[in-house]
Amino acid sequence: MAEEKAKKRRPKAWHAAVALLASAGVVATIALTAGSGHAAKPYDFNGDGKPDLVIGMPGNTVSGHAGAGSVVIANGTSTGPSPSAVRIDQASPGVSGDPEADDAFGQSVASCDFDNNGYADLVVASPMEALGDVEGAGMLTVHYGSSGGIYNSTTEVFSEDTDSYPGAAAKDEIFAYSLATGDINDDGFCDLAVGQPLDNAGGLANAGTVKIMFGTSTGLNAKDTVAVDQDTANVPGVPEKGDRFGEQLAVADVNGDGVGDLISATIGEQISGSSDRGSIHILYGPFKSGAPAAGGFVDSGSVDGIGEFAGSALAVGHFNDDDYADVAVGVSDEQVGGKGAAGRLAVFYGGSQGLSATSRVKLFDQDSPGISGAPEMEDYFASGLAAGDFDGDGTDDLVVGMRSETLNSATGAGASMVLFGNATGGLTTKGALWIDQDTDKVPGVIAAHDHFGWTVGALDTDGNGRVEPLVGAPGNAAGTVTVLKVRPGTLEAAAALGEGDLGLPAGSDGDAFGAALPH
Repeated sequence: MAEEKAKKRRPKAWHAAVALLASAGVVATIALTAGSGHAAKPYDFNGDGKPDLVIGMPGNTVSGHAGAGSVVIANGTSTGPSPSAVRIDQASPGVSGDPEADDAFGQSVASCDFDNNGYADLVVASPMEALGDVEGAGMLTVHYGSSGGIYNSTTEVFSEDTDSYPGAAAKDEIFAYSLATGDINDDGFCDLAVGQPLDNAGGLANAGTVKIMFGTSTGLNAKDTVAVDQDTANVPGVPEKGDRFGEQLAVADVNGDGVGDLISATIGEQISGSSDRGSIHILYGPFKSGAPAAGGFVDSGSVDGIGEFAGSALAVGHFNDDDYADVAVGVSDEQVGGKGAAGRLAVFYGGSQGLSATSRVKLFDQDSPGISGAPEMEDYFASGLAAGDFDGDGTDDLVVGMRSETLNSATGAGASMVLFGNATGGLTTKGALWIDQDTDKVPGVIAAHDHFGWTVGALDTDGNGRVEPLVGAPGNAAGTVTVLKVRPGTLEAAAALGEGDLGLPAGSDGDAFGAALPH
């Protein structure tokens, strides 16, 4: 294992490649025969029916360039991730560009079968990529799946400098900061939403945009890409300086019409007449002529108990047994019990009219009955979220990250929780599990700045139909990812993975292995 409890140590300070980490929601598609012209499950790059584990490490040194970044891919097997993984970065065969310091390749990842050929494709963001002398412009690479996986497979590169791509590269506008996938134009192909929260929109800095890349039989392309912001038809509001539209993204059918809807955390939106800020935009599909069919809007001032949508995370799932997808929103900067940035979770349940600010909303924090711990300054409860059916009962569950939870005086040790859904009541605290590195069966030891739970993910790593929660600790030396097996009230098993556990050379402090995980 990456670390045994007996081997106590005090890790060196961890420095992330960039200050903020992205989470993106993914809507799964149906897996059929590989190469049959039907879509594969996300992350099943070789079409064998088992999702493959992808781990981002944006701090990795490549060809001598610190923070150039890499991703690690371990094929799925019936016993879990293969112990022999491959690493992909800008020094790999078939990948365009060159590794440069602080590119942060692997800062976020997403997967879907964009061309419906039976092999899932992988999208990797490099939000700090410099284009010429334009620093922090950002770039994404699309790695197309094949019978041999994605190593040395067909790869395309997109940026705002790509011919026919909307927008123009500008310093520190971090193109591809957030990613989400799903079919939002109802043509049977999976689409890619690319968030750029610091983009100029309507002439206003950091107003934010989302670029929509539509899937086709030949994959993604620049000419069919459209830019969406708050000046786009059917998108509520107007661009304002610092809105940060597109900070976090997810795709799900929240109104039950059979078409994917795009959800954006617009974290900087100032609410008129209020000190509250931040909103959740729901852009209802199908997208036609570059605009959604309709738009909805939930602002922080309309939800009792929320003063600001920090936009720390979004996750989508069916937490109860109805026809509508639900949206979990991390509000990790929220003050709770007088403790700043203790953090709160808001869960919005979908309905025929979409999401509502006044009904079908549940809030959870560390003052809630059944939630372990207590609110503390800068715990950042719900700083990471990921959903999946962890116990196999047919309803989705939620893993919640607390990236800087202090444990036994270890500042920034980090923790996570699993909340279980049920058919009639949705997410509850019944059977909730608290997970940290001092929990029985969890490898590792509590240590300052490990940031266990900085990222969380969800993937069926052994292909048995039950999804496993994933917990990233990118500050735990070079970084670790813990794969959990859970049922209500029971942690069945936990395995911690480091670079060496996947057949790669042992990493170094600052690699930030685990800074991006599948959803």
